[in-house]
Amino acid sequence: MKTQSRSLIPTLLAAGLVCAGSSLAQTPALGAVPLMKAVVYDTFGSPDVLRIADIPRPVPDDDQILVRVRAASVNPLDWHFMEGTPYLARLISFGALRPTVTRLGVDFAGTVESVGKNVTRFKPGDDVFGGKTGAFAEYVCVRADRAVALKPANVTFEQAAVVPIAALTALQGLRDNGKLQPGQRVLINGASGGVGTFAVQIAKSFGADVTGVCSTKNLDMVRSIGADRVIDYTKDDFTSGAERYDLIIDNVANRSLSECRRVLKPNGKYVMIGGGGLNEGRWVGPFPRLIKALALSPFVSQDMGMMLADMNVKDLAVLADLMQAGKVTPVIDRRYSLRDVPEAIRYLEQGHARGKVVIVLDQESGAPSAHAEPAATPVNRLGPGVVLLVLLGTIVGVPVVPIVAALALDRRFRRRNPGKRPYRWGYYFGILSFLGGVGLGLMLESGTGAVIVCGAIYAVLAWLFVQRRRWAWVALTILSFNPVAWVINFFYLRKRWAEDIETTPAIAAGG
Repeated sequence: MKTQSRSLIPTLLAAGLVCAGSSLAQTPALGAVPLMKAVVYDTFGSPDVLRIADIPRPVPDDDQILVRVRAASVNPLDWHFMEGTPYLARLISFGALRPTVTRLGVDFAGTVESVGKNVTRFKPGDDVFGGKTGAFAEYVCVRADRAVALKPANVTFEQAAVVPIAALTALQGLRDNGKLQPGQRVLINGASGGVGTFAVQIAKSFGADVTGVCSTKNLDMVRSIGADRVIDYTKDDFTSGAERYDLIIDNVANRSLSECRRVLKPNGKYVMIGGGGLNEGRWVGPFPRLIKALALSPFVSQDMGMMLADMNVKDLAVLADLMQAGKVTPVIDRRYSLRDVPEAIRYLEQGHARGKVVIVLDQESGAPSAHAEPAATPVNRLGPGVVLLVLLGTIVGVPVVPIVAALALDRRFRRRNPGKRPYRWGYYFGILSFLGGVGLGLMLESGTGAVIVCGAIYAVLAWLFVQRRRWAWVALTILSFNPVAWVINFFYLRKRWAEDIETTPAIAAGG
């Protein structure tokens, strides 16, 4: 799994590219092209930025199918795109000032309306489900060889619509990243959520012994879908129990990595799911925790990492078979109409959904959903200009400030020691090493004491490094955990050592 750990940004980038070419012209000549209703937005923000618009109905090309959407589902991915979080992703994928992806929704289920001339897998009238950006609309166009599969006859459109992202994440997290085997013990933290409810059922279908962690109100539901035992996190801390697990699927990341390691078997695996909740890591998302996991992995026997779903036809077919066999039954919490997508996202943002939240397009478009919540007070969020300024300041400041400091220290050194060779690289590397030591203390999650100790150790080593103490050169280079620094320092320090050897006899002879 270490080699399969993936970051949030590349996945979001790929999702953005799916619909980068979508046309959202909203004022075509009346009657020129068929129109459809879709949820669109043109600025980052709260669910208040979403609106229903009439846009051109997509036309399938030779390799696509046109699907009339009967149901769709809401995922955390939707609010990440809507809000432009983590903010770092705005520079890479979302758009710096305005969203480049202006349609929401990925999961869908519906009926094939028409097919391209090269399509043989599907025909008009087939019921299908899959993933396509822009699913909060009356129609979507999907490549027939991509993430779309036939809907099992014993599954409703609403049930099929909640499967793609959540169930694929659960399947791949258990099977591919967790390497789950029959008889193994797996703990699912956040067992009552979208991914969690699928993970419990899929793990049981694999023959695993399943423990679910959820709140009091969801205990019976998690038991009913197959969990062998359930832990109420409001009363008990699963990381302090006596049980040991082969695999932990962590959907909520509300316990530190060191705490989770305590209940993992020596060769157990920890799989962190997705990009965190609404208010977690709004600037850099799940990267700090991912970095902590990657930093820990080389020094522990357990396998620590993160994963995001890979949408593909093969695994959709696996899930269809599991549903057809009755081994997996999607859990649906609430249903909303297309016009109530903002309320659906608000509800999901609260973090208390039991299973999945569904958008039903067969409902009367003008009628409010039976479960629609009153509009929440908009959250005060940073404007795009402020976000961009801070991101650029960080990106420029991190490499530039140590360089400026190193040059200043080097200039001071030369003024005080006019006959000695300057040492710019040493100052720069020493400063970065000190900052890295403080960062390492934070990553290890061992409290303030560990941060102070790590910072102090690296500060002393950095000072001795710039004093050209050879053992400090070797120690600090190794403890940088940076292969690039190892290579650079090997050649640079070797050259400096040779110069020192030549200089020392000359000084002695001159004395």
